[in-house]
Amino acid sequence: MNFAAANRGAFVILVVAVMMGASWLTGSMVIPDRLPARPLIVTAENDPAAPLPTGNVENGATLANATCSRCHSFTPSAQDSAGPSLFGVYGRPIGRQPGYAYSTGLTSLDGQWDDARLNAWLRNPAAFSPGTRMSFRGLPDVAERANIIAWLKTLH
Repeated sequence: MNFAAANRGAFVILVVAVMMGASWLTGSMVIPDRLPARPLIVTAENDPAAPLPTGNVENGATLANATCSRCHSFTPSAQDSAGPSLFGVYGRPIGRQPGYAYSTGLTSLDGQWDDARLNAWLRNPAAFSPGTRMSFRGLPDVAERANIIAWLKTLH
């Protein structure tokens, strides 16, 4: 192949790439990316108002010990560590464990920990309480959240 033919081929590829980039740029300016206000298909996974499935206490204990025990304790006499003790958390006022310094986002919330609030918290703590110090990203699986909540109900 001669050098002129290679230059013409490279030029054609360059022109096509520039045209594709220009069309993408024009399209993105004309039609902006917008996320829908709510999911298009509402499932139990992305609908916080959906009722929780029945949780399995044994699976919840296993999952909580694997996931939560790094920062939380589960016994009545345990000291708070990175997070407050979860003993008796179900029904406790949000952000009101005596002796633990909560973030202002949690202390500003009213109400008690119930199924719906624990579900929202375990799904995405940062969305439930913006500014929380809890670094846990959340559990996307609704069955896992239901299992942990069922187990937390037994800690009294």
